[in-house]
Amino acid sequence: MQAESSFLQLLPPLVVGGLLILACYHFYTSYYLVSKQLSLVIQRIASTVRSMTEGDPLARKEGVGKVFKNTPLEKNWSDFAKTLHPQKEMSNGAEKLVKYRMTVPATHFFSVSNVVDRHLKVEYFKHLPGILTGLGIIGTFSGLLFGLAHFDASTPQAMNESVSLLLGGVRDAFYASASAITVAMIITHLEKLLYQRCVVSLEDVIDAVDNLFEVGVGEEYLSRLVKSSNASNEQAKHLREELIQAMAPVFKQMEKVQDQQAEVFASSLQKVLSESNRYLASQIDSALARQTKVPLENLAKKMEDRMTQSTANPQELVQRVIRARAPQDSAS
Repeated sequence: MQAESSFLQLLPPLVVGGLLILACYHFYTSYYLVSKQLSLVIQRIASTVRSMTEGDPLARKEGVGKVFKNTPLEKNWSDFAKTLHPQKEMSNGAEKLVKYRMTVPATHFFSVSNVVDRHLKVEYFKHLPGILTGLGIIGTFSGLLFGLAHFDASTPQAMNESVSLLLGGVRDAFYASASAITVAMIITHLEKLLYQRCVVSLEDVIDAVDNLFEVGVGEEYLSRLVKSSNASNEQAKHLREELIQAMAPVFKQMEKVQDQQAEVFASSLQKVLSESNRYLASQIDSALARQTKVPLENLAKKMEDRMTQSTANPQELVQRVIRARAPQDSAS
């Protein structure tokens, strides 16, 4: 019975120890070796790219592509290379590729999350020390529970043996917990150290790529815009001159047609006005004739009656004339 109790009390520390060994092996194979290999690859790429700074600017893109080929950073470089802008200049009447310019910063593609975190599975190994610490705590409480479960206080001798077994189990449980905490601290230290080494190497790669290509394409586009604007102005000027020359006969023909139409219109207007004036004059003559005919006929009739009376009685007429002249003679 005592041997069985001793074995059960040793079971939690043994389980914790076995899990610690498995965790250390997994950390060594999946993080330690991978991080060291990744760091060496990144450092080699950084040193090679930095040595290409003084080379031919036109061949840098293809040369750096060969450096990144078959490496964990190959896809990152492929995405970055698509953003490089080819700068061209006129040479002997034809455009010639001179170099490549960088339009997007390299850190956008060679970021820590895209390179280091993705290859090292940082999120898991970042929490591995906490998992090991919790495993040690569970082992401690498991040892205490097994010791208390087999504690026998029926006789003084049994009590002494149970206390001895309980203390031994508690000791082993604390050893397991201390081991788990120690391993967790070591893994935390190594994880941060290796992670920082990879980050520093990646920053060297980013600096090397940034120094390899000039930033921005604004000056080239501005120069192209100025040239295009000047060319457009020249074309517009020539087009205007050609248009004026082409339209000059049309304008003259239009002017001639307008003059002819103006003459026809003036002639038609004059004819209409003449007919209108003649019609208006005839209407006025008719109206005047109608209005003056009767009064003139009456006047002529009255004058004719007077003349008839005068010729019928001339003596009376002479007397009237003498009477009319008498006052004038007396006054003189």
